[in-house]
Parts: sequence; C-alpha cells; structure tokens
Amino acid sequence: MSGQVVQNTGATMVDAQMTSVRVVKPFNGFESVYQGKPTSTPIAFPGTKDPRAAAGQAGFDPNLLEGIAVPQGSRVLLNFPLTPAPGEEGGFTSYTYRIVERFTNLNDYRNPPAGKPRPAFHFTKSSPGAPDTTGGTLKPRTLRPAFWRDIGFEAPLAFASNGQLRLRPEEIIVDEASLLNLGRPLLPDGTSGVLQQGVLDPETNPIAAGIPLFLPFWFDAEGDEIIILATRTDLASPTLEWDFESAEADLPFSNIYGDANGTHPNFPDLGIYVQTGTTP
Repeated sequence: MSGQVVQNTGATMVDAQMTSVRVVKPFNGFESVYQGKPTSTPIAFPGTKDPRAAAGQAGFDPNLLEGIAVPQGSRVLLNFPLTPAPGEEGGFTSYTYRIVERFTNLNDYRNPPAGKPRPAFHFTKSSPGAPDTTGGTLKPRTLRPAFWRDIGFEAPLAFASNGQLRLRPEEIIVDEASLLNLGRPLLPDGTSGVLQQGVLDPETNPIAAGIPLFLPFWFDAEGDEIIILATRTDLASPTLEWDFESAEADLPFSNIYGDANGTHPNFPDLGIYVQTGTTP
C-alpha cells in the first residue's frame, strides 16, 4: 500500500454539519470606486445595496448595505485568502477584517427581496426607529440594529472592587509572511508539487501560486446577517490612500478579489469562502 491513497468515491454536496461554500467578494469594479480614498474607508463584502433599499421600499434606508444571511447560533466558517504581491520577490500585504453582525426584523420578513424566500428574523419588531431627516424631509426608518463581533477581556479582580469584563471590537489580521520561507514538496520526478491551483497565476506569482493561501476562522453567529469590512493593516491611517495599481500597496488585494489592474478577469469564485453549520 506504500504510496497509494484510498479514494472515497461518495459525492457529498452538503452534509449534516456544514453547508456548501458561498463565495463573498466586493462588487465588480470596486477598485475604481475606492482608488485614492483613505485606507481608513473599509471595503465591504459584498458592499452592494440591500435589495429592498435598491427598490425604494418604505422603511429601508436607500443606502442600506446588503448582508450575508447566516442562521443565528450556527457555527460560521470563513476562509480568508492571503494576498501575496506579484513578482519573484513575493511578499504579503496584510489586511484587517472586521465582522459586523446585524439583526433582521419583522419588516424584513414581511418584505423579502423580490424572488427570494422570507428570511429568518430574531428581532421581532417593525416599529419606527429614529427617522432620517436629512434634506429637511422626514423619512421613516424601522429599527435594524447592527453590532461588532467582539472580544471580552477579563480584568484582574482588584481588592475591594468588582471584576470587569471589557468588550472590544474584534480584528482579524490575515498576515502570514513566513509562508514565503516554505518551499513546495517534490514529486517522484523531482519537480515541485502543486498544493493549490487556480488562485494565482504562477507566471506572475511564482513563489505563492502553488501553496495554500487560505486561513480559516470560526465563530458562532450572534445575528441573522454578517457584513465583512476590510482595511489595510500595516498602513491603515487617514493620511494614506487605497492604491490598486501598486504592488507595494493594494494590487495584491485586487489580484485576489478583483482584476489586478486589468491584467486578468475578475474571477467569480475567488473570494472569502463562507459556510455555516450546526452549533458546536
């Protein structure tokens, strides 16, 4: 049996634990919209309008961002891609991802997007919230709260005082430059084996094209929808700008999520991979 692998020929699209993969990425052409904007302006996944907002339905802000539906309480698996720079030298640009969670409400259930099933909801209200009065016009809005994924830090119990649990927004930094120090395994004929294909072009990314570039992150859904926001990690500040033309800046991000400054098409199945499953 040396050197042989027993193959399981049973095809499983969806099992009892996890759904099939959903691909989440920014909207097509996001580079031209964000080019030159401060890197403190996050890129949203998916970044498009909620269909009800786009249709002008009453109670929905016309600029309400679309969410990614997840069953509340379910296990969520996100696979974030690393973003290596093109060229012989390689190198990674790091990005910070923040997860926004949101409740859907009774209004969402009563007014589903056209052609889509009614969504699950856990905010059993559709009462008026704070209106939008910009431009001197009263525009009613139903309450639809959103919240950050957070981390709890338990402070030491001081003498004669209560303990403290401090909540801070969670940051997910996708940064693994040490992968460049790892070579590829060899095949029996002495050539380098490929662990991954179709993510990067080996002509323009010779170092990182054949190695795994996704890092998984698990969490439990606390809302009915999530939105993912990305900013550049190492250079994120209000004085710096998104630049999708420079390999030293954000061309690596566009190489994964977009068209790499027009050098290749926007690949529809390359992005953050989302799955949901049963509770742990």
